[in-house]
Amino acid sequence: MSVAGAQPVVLVHGFLATRTLMWPMQRRLERRGHAVFTVPLSPLVVQDVRVLAAQLDQGIERLRSKLGVDRVDVVGVSQGGVLALWWAHHLGGFARTRSLVLVGAPVRGTWAAAAGLPFAGAWSAGIWQLLPGSTLQSELVRPLPTGSRVRTLALRGDLVSPPERCRLPDAPHETVQSGLAGWGYGPLTHQALVLSRSVTERVRYALTDTP
Repeated sequence: MSVAGAQPVVLVHGFLATRTLMWPMQRRLERRGHAVFTVPLSPLVVQDVRVLAAQLDQGIERLRSKLGVDRVDVVGVSQGGVLALWWAHHLGGFARTRSLVLVGAPVRGTWAAAAGLPFAGAWSAGIWQLLPGSTLQSELVRPLPTGSRVRTLALRGDLVSPPERCRLPDAPHETVQSGLAGWGYGPLTHQALVLSRSVTERVRYALTDTP
């Protein structure tokens, strides 16, 4: 959905997700006047993060050309934030981004990925890259360019992407409640990233706040 004159916002989904699953957050942002878009990525986003970042780059370039804009806002959810940050650092994304918001993105890796290795380790390069200490982490946690607008958000009680694994050393960070009563703690909390109204409101603030 396009809103005339609005700053384009690109939502980036993550591991085992699809663009359709971003609908709750997308719809709420659109109702608040944002022009929200998604880009196609390989099925279920299980590939090498660098490959996925290249696909994100192509999708954003097509969008910039179609809309005639220089910069877009990018909101990466879970592993979508990991590949969005890699894109920004290594494919010139910072020069084409006004704001980058990472939501529950384990940029420092997550031990939850180890639980998925028995069933996904043989065919998913991405799950290995999400393990703490992987080579990918050293390519992500590095100084941000001067003047870049990056914020990180995390959910309290999220065991898949614990708040301490989502922080960047020189970016504002916020840990929030999901706002979904009864979800408790653990894996289900992670699913609240796109469902929680309070998370979407903090994303809106990150996009509209004057640096």
